[in-house]
Amino acid sequence: MPPTAAMRFFELPELVAHFSHHLVDHKTISCLMKTSRHLYVLCTPALFYNVFAGCNSEKQNLLASMESIEALARNVHHVRQLELHVLDMVYYVNCVFAYQNQSSTQSAQVDAVVTGEGEAQEQDMPTVSRPRWLAPPDPRICVVFPIPPMTLLTRLDLDLGYLEFSDDCPYLLSSCRDPRATLTQACWLLESNPLLTDLRLSNVLIKDQRDVRRLSRSISGLKQLQNAHFEFMRWADSGLSLNPLVAMFLCCAPSLQTLFYEVTENDDSWINKVTDEYREHEPGGLHSWETHGYEDLEVEWDEEEEEEKALKIMASRRLDEPMNYLTSLQLWGYSYYEASGDEFRGMLALCPNLTDIVFPLLYVNRNHQQIAQEIARTLCPKLTTLVTSHNANVDAMWLMVRTLETLPEQQVQKFVCLRKSFIIPDLRSGDVGSMFQRQSRTLRELRLEGCWNFDSKAVQVILVECVALEQLEVRFQAKSRLDSWQQRTEYQQQLQRPLCIELEDAVEFPWGCTRIKELNLTIVIPDKPLHRLAKGEVPYHDRPSPTILTEEEKAQFQTLEMLYQQLGALKELECMDLKASYYDPVGSRPVSSWFRLNSFPGMLNLRNETTGRPGYLHHLGGLNKLKALFGSVSATTEETKVTIGMEEVEWMHKHWPALEKAHFFTNKNEEMFTEPFNWLLKQRVAGKMPLQLATRV
Repeated sequence: MPPTAAMRFFELPELVAHFSHHLVDHKTISCLMKTSRHLYVLCTPALFYNVFAGCNSEKQNLLASMESIEALARNVHHVRQLELHVLDMVYYVNCVFAYQNQSSTQSAQVDAVVTGEGEAQEQDMPTVSRPRWLAPPDPRICVVFPIPPMTLLTRLDLDLGYLEFSDDCPYLLSSCRDPRATLTQACWLLESNPLLTDLRLSNVLIKDQRDVRRLSRSISGLKQLQNAHFEFMRWADSGLSLNPLVAMFLCCAPSLQTLFYEVTENDDSWINKVTDEYREHEPGGLHSWETHGYEDLEVEWDEEEEEEKALKIMASRRLDEPMNYLTSLQLWGYSYYEASGDEFRGMLALCPNLTDIVFPLLYVNRNHQQIAQEIARTLCPKLTTLVTSHNANVDAMWLMVRTLETLPEQQVQKFVCLRKSFIIPDLRSGDVGSMFQRQSRTLRELRLEGCWNFDSKAVQVILVECVALEQLEVRFQAKSRLDSWQQRTEYQQQLQRPLCIELEDAVEFPWGCTRIKELNLTIVIPDKPLHRLAKGEVPYHDRPSPTILTEEEKAQFQTLEMLYQQLGALKELECMDLKASYYDPVGSRPVSSWFRLNSFPGMLNLRNETTGRPGYLHHLGGLNKLKALFGSVSATTEETKVTIGMEEVEWMHKHWPALEKAHFFTNKNEEMFTEPFNWLLKQRVAGKMPLQLATRV
């Protein structure tokens, strides 16, 4: 088994490999190795290639077993991929300290590695220096076994978050709760492994400028880095002159292919666990080991000078070392360090081959249209994925939409707009529809959440024109009525429309998105005549046989049937989240937006030939790939309690064989499962196809 086929470690007291599709413990492997030198040579690299150590109070842990640690120590030269939580990182670093202390008084060579009966092969183990800026060894409050340093890693995953259960770890050391120390330990691991191509750092607490510069320097030494994933936490009251995003970006090698960056406010559940010494730590009270390694980084700039310096570095680097391999720049959760438009533009100027981008929180102090045209035509003309995070501001949203508007036709594959409740000035519904028409043959994923400029007509264009769509999510955002003075123009009135599609627009033209697999959509339906009844009127489903409909009811049922036919034509559909919202066209009544209390008239029941009650479930018979059914599909509304019976449930069992989840009930009314649905559950269990019928509320 070559090293590339290696399996990750499992959290057991002994090392375990997945060999020949069977779990084999370390003792068994050892016995086999004694009988076959060839088997040893093949299996050992695979066994130690990918190492995972994560303290878990409910399981036995790799570093809690002396046998496992000794086995790891003999085979560190095989390890290429390493995943550590903060407890395990601190313990491992102290184990390396112990090894270095031992080596200073003993031979520089480790014991021979047994490769056969009576034979040995001596190997020189890697050595690394211990810089003065590295936090010193912890006091020995548990047994620490010597482990040689790992210096050949190509992938490193470090999670520096301190969790509640950490106190129960059998190898807990004090510096685990001191982010000053753990940051230096993480940096030391980076500098000890210059061959890293993949790096993930999670829950890294950034308190001051010193942390930013220490980490930047360590990352700058990774000349082969291809994928970087940074999840930082910011100390609430820290003042930083150098933008951490810009610093992380500039320190990465030109070989970088993907960069994920996220920063959030500190997590109280973690901060309450750090040492009081760290919490009260001020720059003037540094330990001796904290004062080393920063001599050339101690020059202080004010905020404007710092930004200007960063922009000059990016400008010079564009000519010397552009990041030609960077295709994905994901700036998630960038809510506490606002980037200027010039900084953002400077970063993009280094990425001529960028295809995926997540727009951060931005401050754009000049024309958005001009910057968007520069991004789309000059800086990043190959963009295919445009995304904004939930906390991106209107400047970021505006820039993203205008970039979409300017990019070449039939190029964009993914457009995700996640920010809630905002308006892009001067963007009309026709402009939105035109933007999506230009990408109608390539757009595969589209998610719209809170932009009020995207009205029903724009959603209609998407459904009709975007023939390549596989995922569509249009999240309903109801709007409160504007004051009378705000309703004086047609544009302002338009902004009152919720993010959804009106029933009339949904059925006006045949949908072109027949390849769609995931659909999340809200249909807005006039609340008369079927939803809101006059006093004394009986709902259609409660009328005595034969059911007689008014002309208005017949007309609305006819329109609804056209909608159900559109849905039934989506043969590839796997997940349907369809919500019904009722409104008064005159505007005198509020929108009924609580979708679980609403139902689509006649959608989930078959026509009753005896009573003449209408039903359109048969139009959905072609959805044999449907796995999930959500939205206004509750079986407990006044309508569905009457209309969904045994015949309908038997039909669902036959025509929706792949169904795994359906929100017919909630966890609050599971006792309301009717006999037909209990029958359906039994059929699925018998057929080993479990079905979840209730959702949590």
